[in-house]
Amino acid sequence: LGAPIYPSSGPCPAWLNPSDMYGDHALACANDGERIARHNHLRDALYHAAAGANLAPRKEERALLPGTNAKPGDVFIPHWTGGRDTALDVTVVSPLLPKRLAKSVETPGHTLTVAFNDKCRDTLQACQNEGIAFIPLPVETLGGWHEVAADQIRKLARAQARCTGKEEDESVRHLFQKLGVLLIRGNAAMFINRIPFHPLPAVDGFF
Repeated sequence: LGAPIYPSSGPCPAWLNPSDMYGDHALACANDGERIARHNHLRDALYHAAAGANLAPRKEERALLPGTNAKPGDVFIPHWTGGRDTALDVTVVSPLLPKRLAKSVETPGHTLTVAFNDKCRDTLQACQNEGIAFIPLPVETLGGWHEVAADQIRKLARAQARCTGKEEDESVRHLFQKLGVLLIRGNAAMFINRIPFHPLPAVDGFF
């Protein structure tokens, strides 16, 4: 958001390439495991919401598509979309990367739209050929969800509310809050583990 996170820019400790003082690189750095952990925490929250709604979800289901052991989605829910089995696929994207920043400023949600379309281009047709509904769930590192993803989260929360006896609005609010906290925790882990460093110069022959 333009506020400095670190005292200065410098090499990223995860892979030694340049990292900015604003944390834009840190939020999207693919090295080490924090980015995967951030994604997995969101996936697990959605899986547990579906399980709490007695939807019999399966996590990281393999062998759904012929000729491949790939996982087309993070959470597989039988009969979820108009009676069709459904693969929900979470993806976390940063609108602050240099290649995306200008478009993100001009068009709110641009990065979410690109991520949604990219996921559909890669996987949608293969799933449709097998009678599976494929629904990407893109979320920005700053917290915004694609409108399709937000609709799916509300649908899950309402299904959970019907099983738990909670008010639907309360269940929806709590699930969005939980996902928001998990996302921010994941971001914090990436900030902490990517503080730019500057190697000390040699002094009297020692490093």
